[in-house]
Amino acid sequence: MNIALKTYSGSIVVRPDTTWERDNEDLFLPDFVTGLEFTPVLAVQVTRPGRSISAKFSGRYYGNIGYGVLLYPKDLLKGEEGFAEASCMDHTSFIAMPDADRRSEAFVLECNGQKVFEGDGSAIDVDALIAEITKRIYIRTGDIVAIELAPRKALPHGNLRITGASVDFNVIME
Repeated sequence: MNIALKTYSGSIVVRPDTTWERDNEDLFLPDFVTGLEFTPVLAVQVTRPGRSISAKFSGRYYGNIGYGVLLYPKDLLKGEEGFAEASCMDHTSFIAMPDADRRSEAFVLECNGQKVFEGDGSAIDVDALIAEITKRIYIRTGDIVAIELAPRKALPHGNLRITGASVDFNVIME
């Protein structure tokens, strides 16, 4: 299971399944991480495998649609391979798949009680997204296809509580 992602800038990348935190468990950051960036995502659950799927038929390949948040350690975002390295850190993809299509519902993300993002995915053409991603990536049952809803932003330094419609976890910096 992987997370095929279209970044806010339009690149297509894959985050490994080890980054997916399904149960919103607390994130304990290693000592070398001194800061985090985040981006909210719209996430789509893949129900059938496929490659080069036409937008016309992509509705057959996905199910529920929800929201989540991706974290990126600032310390790894340096250099040529920095984004790839930051995208692979374990337990940094907080996505809970809902039991229905939640695309038109507002997604409010808060950090320590302060609103850091509010929006929805109603303008996202999921069929076109699936078609675009599967031009390059073979998707499998259980994968998640996601699209960033905003550019990455820095989170405050220190211990954090992140809450939203489908996310509720703590980030502990020791």
